[in-house]
Amino acid sequence: MKKLLLLVVLAVMFIATPVMAKEGFYLGGYLLSADISGDSTNAFADSYISSLDPGAGVGIRLGAGLNRYLSLEGSYFLTTHTSDTFVDQDLTGATLDLKLSFPLTGSNFEPYILAGFGSYELGDSSGNFSGSGTQFGFGADIYLAPELSLNAGLTIRTITFDSNTLGIAADLNADVTTLDVGLTYHFL
Repeated sequence: MKKLLLLVVLAVMFIATPVMAKEGFYLGGYLLSADISGDSTNAFADSYISSLDPGAGVGIRLGAGLNRYLSLEGSYFLTTHTSDTFVDQDLTGATLDLKLSFPLTGSNFEPYILAGFGSYELGDSSGNFSGSGTQFGFGADIYLAPELSLNAGLTIRTITFDSNTLGIAADLNADVTTLDVGLTYHFL
């Protein structure tokens, strides 16, 4: 699977030529939905993570285009998840990514892939799990104007929640899949 993905990325890089990709700073907001699954060596933590429904939320992103292809991007998001067993639980994340864009000749459509890491918290006012993890994602920017783009993406996060304020002596491993749609303003 990894070899196939690498071949696809290389093929797109050789076909694509720079058109709309921007150098400089950009700022955006987005709506997202997140699905959380995972496991633990502790029965309580297992029931906790399995009781969470998919959640929705908001996020912001700030980035700097280093050249036409490569950007450094930071983001912060919050999603709220309902549960039959617990009160609503919030997932917050602060992430840092490298974003590789593939501008297509004669098109306002610009696919991208990104990879990075983040710091996360999952819980409510009575206690939470905190940890860190890696992420990989892909999506597309559609330029509505030279300074404004519509974004849509999918990101898969692998998180290890290795500390908590609940007194549970177990790590919680979670896979979080997010879909996001938003608008980004590019400072020209």
